Parts: sequence; structure tokens; C-alpha cells
Amino acid sequence: MGSANKIAGGVVWSMLVNLINGFYGFISVPLLINHFGKSEYGLIGLAMSINVYMQLMDMGFNNTNLRYYAKWLTNNEDNKVKTLFQSSLAFYGSIGLINALILVVLSFFSAQLFHLTPEQDIILKELLYILAVSALISWYSSCFDQLIRATENVAWIQKRTVIPKLTMIAVLFITIWCNLSIEWFFFLTTFSAFIILPLSVGKIKKEVAFVSFMPKFNWPILKETLPYALNIFSFSIFQFSYNNLMPVIVGMRGSIESVADYRILYGITGAVTVFASVFMGALMPSTVKVVASDNKDAYYRIAYDATKYISMVLAFCAFGMMTIGKELMTVYVGEEYLYLISWLNIWLFLTMTNHNQALSTIALAGTKIRPITYSSAIASIAGLVVAWFFIPKYQIGGVVFGLITYNLVQQVFWYFIYWPKYLNVQSKHVFTYSLLPYLLLGFAIYLIISFVHIPIQNIWVLLIVKGLAFALTYGVIILMMLNNKDKEFIFSLISKKRYKKP
Repeated sequence: MGSANKIAGGVVWSMLVNLINGFYGFISVPLLINHFGKSEYGLIGLAMSINVYMQLMDMGFNNTNLRYYAKWLTNNEDNKVKTLFQSSLAFYGSIGLINALILVVLSFFSAQLFHLTPEQDIILKELLYILAVSALISWYSSCFDQLIRATENVAWIQKRTVIPKLTMIAVLFITIWCNLSIEWFFFLTTFSAFIILPLSVGKIKKEVAFVSFMPKFNWPILKETLPYALNIFSFSIFQFSYNNLMPVIVGMRGSIESVADYRILYGITGAVTVFASVFMGALMPSTVKVVASDNKDAYYRIAYDATKYISMVLAFCAFGMMTIGKELMTVYVGEEYLYLISWLNIWLFLTMTNHNQALSTIALAGTKIRPITYSSAIASIAGLVVAWFFIPKYQIGGVVFGLITYNLVQQVFWYFIYWPKYLNVQSKHVFTYSLLPYLLLGFAIYLIISFVHIPIQNIWVLLIVKGLAFALTYGVIILMMLNNKDKEFIFSLISKKRYKKP
């Protein structure tokens, strides 16, 4: 199967997994808030936020390993692939042990760090202990997917990922029906991710049978990959800090109820942004090959056309969510949360800034990533500082103000500095060809439907009618806007037929 078809398969299956994620997020939040209570539910988000920040200890090796695996497999340098895989097992295993120890130490000071009652502090400590055990397994096995992705088997990874996602849904309903405690729910949900490890091992043995699962540090191979990893780490540390420190700051500067508000909005907006990451994950292995082979035609197809497709999807999801926002929030968590709608709409609009994901794969596939460090540092620090000062007064609104600041700095950097100077990409063409038409179309349809009075009382029926009205209108106009090449490519994705490049 060619790279284009592997990308297509990866995108389709990734979207399916994200639909399952969206379904889980949609039903889990109201069910868990009703079952555990808003404050106790906020403890789950707080515990996850603390542990997610530990992912910084990856030090940029996730993208680095993917890049070098893809490069060396293309060049038939099997011994280097084997050596890097063994070194990664040793490296990630060590990180897992450190991660577990840090979580245990943090549990000793949880009462001093967060605004918790004694009962809530006990629960948080137990959640951190569960995460500590899972960290040992998840870190060691994290390099499995790196190697599988490098073989361009993104679609297989997503097919396999369906299993733990469905298991999580089963755990959710078991928790409600059997009245399980937060600790049992958290334990079963966390460890459901590990039931697919045997499948991953089997896939690696099939695709790259020459590798060994025995951890073994190899300093020369780490020394070769370390410079690129540090460059990745130097900018990702700021982006990662922004994304994952925010809920922690909400817990420190706001109330535990605001943490739950954050989880609600993040769950809805995350369902939109995750579709952009679908494209990035599917494109990355193939983009490495394109950049390495200096294929200019494929390079600019990724820069402009892939960005256009991402913008189409983002506009559909973002403005579609805005169209049904009030109805969705009502059935999601109840009318008492409608005060979040204004913040939700702003956050959803800002998700359109994720249209740059295809261009980000080009940046990561190359070596000119140092400038990204400076922009990420400025954007992340500015966003977190704004949130820190605004959260005590505006609560979840402070998060949105920080998000506006972060995205404004990033977009100025990408459009006016990085793309034209370092990627030789025309920013004006990206904006006018790949983004603006779909942003304006989605926004216009949202405004029209919002101002039309629909005399339907049933909230579920109203949600469906408004959602279908947006989807059909957007879809019909998009089909009229697409050229023959675009239609052929999109229909090939739907029918899973082989796409022939023009």
C-alpha cells in the first residue's frame, strides 16, 4: 500500500477513534458528575493534569524516534533501528520509575498544594498511587507505537486503539450500575489502556522482526539522536507546560468547581482539536520521507492542500458545535451550566488556529526548529501569566483570556516569520486559499441558523434539527467549492479506493 493510501487509512481510522472518544467524553462527564458530585469529579481531572505534566520527561524523544525510525527503515539501516529501540526501552523504563516516585512524593504534599477538604485529599492521594503504578507500564511500552508508526501503520494503531476505548465505555457503565468508588473507576479506566500491549508486541515482531525487546542503553545511538531531541524538547516543553499546567493553575487559583468547568469545556473543544491532530499523526511518517527526498511537489501539497482539508474539518466541527452549543450544553450537563456558553464559543473559534498542523509536520521533519522554541516560550509564558491573574476574578474566563493570548502570539509567529522565512511557504496563500474560505463559510452558516427561530420545544429534537441544518448546508456548499482533484481525493477516502496523484 502506498504512502497516500496509508495516510488516508490513518486519517479515516483516527477519526473513528476520535468519534468514540467524543462519545465517551459526551456521556462520561454528566454521568460522572451526577454519580460522584462536581467537586469529587474535579479530583479526577486534577490527578490526570498532575500526571500528564510528567510527560515532559520524554525530552522530545517521541518525535525524534519516529523521525529516525522512518529515516533508517527507508534506508534499510536495520541495525540502527534495533539499537535505538533497545535504548528507548531502557530510557523510557527509567523515566517510568522516576515518574512513579515523583507522584508518590507529590501525594505527601497534596493538602498544601490544592484547596481540598481532608476527605478529598485522601481520594487524590489514592488516585496518584494508581497513576504511579500505571506510569511504570505506560512509559516502558510508549516506544512501541513509535516504531509501528514509523512503518506507516497508523491505521492499524487506530484500529487496535478501538479496543481500550470501548473498554473504557464499559467501565463507565459498570461504575454507574455497580456504584463503584472513584478509586475503582479510575483504576479500571487507567489500566484498560494496557490490554492491547500483546497486540502491539505481535505487530512489531511482524513488521520489524529483527528488533529485540531487551532494554539496553547504547550511548553512541543516543548521542546521534540527542541533538534533534533536545531541539524538539526545547520548544515542546513550553507548549506542553501551557496545555497541562492550565488545569493545575485553575485548581490553585480558582475553585475545585472551576476545575470541573474546565473539564467540561475542554471535553467539548478537545473533540474539535483532536481532529487536527489526526492529520498530523497520519502525515508525520510520510512527511519525513518527503522532506528527506526533497520532493517539492509533495512538499507543497502538504503545505497548502493538506492544510485546506484540515481547515474544512475544523470549520465543520468548530462552527457546528457553536450552532448546537446551548442545546448540547443543556443535554450534556444541564441548564445550570449555560453560563459557560460565551466562553465555549470563544474557545471553539480559537480551535481554528489548529489549521497549521500539516505545516507543523514539515517543520518537525526538518531541522529548522530552534525559532519555534522562542515563540513557544513567549506564547506559553504570556498565556499562563494572563490566566494566573485573571482566573481568581473570572474563573474559567481567565483560562479563555490566557488561550487568546497564547494563540495570538503563535499565529503572528507562524504567519509573519516562520512559514515564509524557514519553510519557503507563502503565508498569504495559506490564509486565503487554505483557511479563510472555510472559516467564513462555517461562521456565516452558524450566524444564519442562530438567528432563525425554530419552533421546537424538545431539546433533543432541536439539537438534531440544528445540527443537521448546519451539516447539510456546509456539506453542499463545500462540494460546490471543491475542484475535481479535491473531490477525487475525498471520495477515495470514503470509498477506500486507491488515490492516483495527478
